[in-house]
Amino acid sequence: MKTFHFLKNKYGAEILMDIGKYDDIPAYYFEDNLHTTDFYEIVFFLKGNGYLELDHQQIKLRNHTILFLSPYQKRRWFLDKSKIDCYFLLFQDGFLSSFFSDKLFTYKLQFFYNKSNPLFIQPTPEFTNQLHSLLRDLHTEIRHYRPDSEHMTRSILYYILIKLNRAYAAEYQLSSQMESNTIAFAFKKLVQEQIEKQRGIDFYARKLGISRVSLNAIIKKQFGITVSEMIQEYILVEIKSKLSYTSLSVKEIADQLNFSEPHHLSRFFKKRTGLSPKDFRTTYQNGRSVS
Repeated sequence: MKTFHFLKNKYGAEILMDIGKYDDIPAYYFEDNLHTTDFYEIVFFLKGNGYLELDHQQIKLRNHTILFLSPYQKRRWFLDKSKIDCYFLLFQDGFLSSFFSDKLFTYKLQFFYNKSNPLFIQPTPEFTNQLHSLLRDLHTEIRHYRPDSEHMTRSILYYILIKLNRAYAAEYQLSSQMESNTIAFAFKKLVQEQIEKQRGIDFYARKLGISRVSLNAIIKKQFGITVSEMIQEYILVEIKSKLSYTSLSVKEIADQLNFSEPHHLSRFFKKRTGLSPKDFRTTYQNGRSVS
């Protein structure tokens, strides 16, 4: 599987951000072969058609759709490129976190690493047009790079991300608060990093230095689900990804995800999807949508 890497010196200086339209990099964007990236992507469609297959799910691409993609998510695009009008915004975590000295910044955004809600919004045309005005400013700034452009581009990107976080939270009835709940975002980061090895709530509570009860209350308030539900969502996505994109047996997947027995994984999976792992894999391989 191909992995696209961020081009840090594209503009003659190491800039961990890029913005453009489809015509700017047609050799990369909307590839229909399975691929992944090592950077964050937000795609703003004024005109969209077809669908994106992202981590085994299909997302329909309509006009005014905004997509949120995290590093190393597996994806394939199925669309008519002649009917696309969009901006893409690409950046690596360090572009913002180093500037704001906040290592949890991207985890504070509701739309990255979210396993419980769709990874897109479809705002009003008015909101989309406001964003496109900011994107044009950002596009112009980065292509006419000056000594102070680093500060300008970070400021515009930061503003765009906060606006999007508020819109995403409103659409899916989530909390948009970013600064008041460091424990919640640290937990989200920890789960993302440790889910293949650790599923127990006690492990995460100990790592964060709080009780199970306190952790559950914090996560419920911030994300609208319990700690257990959030962990299970992450495990489910990992199982689906391995069934869809690898030839690993159920036993091998169970071993990798720390299930004591393969049938425990199968029972967990069927309870949440209605399908056995074998049926899920067959359905995916036959080209039918699975979620």
